[in-house]
Amino acid sequence: MAILTNPFIDVVNAMNGFNIKYVDKPTPELRRIYQARRMSLEIILQRVIKQATALLAPDEKIINLLPMTNEDNSAAATDGVMGMYAPHTQAARNYIKSQDNLRGNRLMIFTNQRIIFFIVVEFIDDPSAYFSYRYEDLQHIKLKQHEMSVPKESGDSHVFTGREYSYWYTFDFETADGHIFTEILTRRNAWLVKKNLLEIPGMQHIDVSDKVVRHQLLNMLLGNVNMQLTIFQWQFWVMLVVVVLIVLFIYVLPYIF
Repeated sequence: MAILTNPFIDVVNAMNGFNIKYVDKPTPELRRIYQARRMSLEIILQRVIKQATALLAPDEKIINLLPMTNEDNSAAATDGVMGMYAPHTQAARNYIKSQDNLRGNRLMIFTNQRIIFFIVVEFIDDPSAYFSYRYEDLQHIKLKQHEMSVPKESGDSHVFTGREYSYWYTFDFETADGHIFTEILTRRNAWLVKKNLLEIPGMQHIDVSDKVVRHQLLNMLLGNVNMQLTIFQWQFWVMLVVVVLIVLFIYVLPYIF
């Protein structure tokens, strides 16, 4: 139900001035929950942006906002045990109560000079709980499209009429001082990143590819999710082959020879 009642993406997109068509909720109860959360979140995020604006340099300005949630983006570091959070201020407690959300909602702010990233509830609690990535410290960005297709059914007839495709993107970079950022983006998220790469002068020097780039070998091994997944896959297949050989040696070969 969270994806139907979390208004975070809709509210942030509205703050960006995007023309987003409202998608009606399937039941009156879901509509009521969504509208109540949206009204509260609009006020909360105005205060959050005011806090973020206080961080800006005199010649710095906000260009746009990129919202991320556990429902639409990665939940690896913000759900389950990693998503637990104990609020310290009444403002953070009010946010958790009104939104039924802990560390799931994250915000990436693009200014004319840098990216500011924070988890909303942590930033409400502590305005210093954010990461800052200056464009001059970013030389390479990975922005790779991924595709998945599933059979498409026609109504209730269960007749396959083709395939439906879904797309997502891997977004990854390392700063000059070795800080690594990795996230899964939606198509709209990726569109906004591409738009900023083209239109924000400070970002136009950044090399964009579908490969991870690290400054040090250790970071490539330990701070590269794709490589870790590849190594895990190889380990799985090696272990599977070893198990098959052991089974053959113990239970099959004695009967053959």
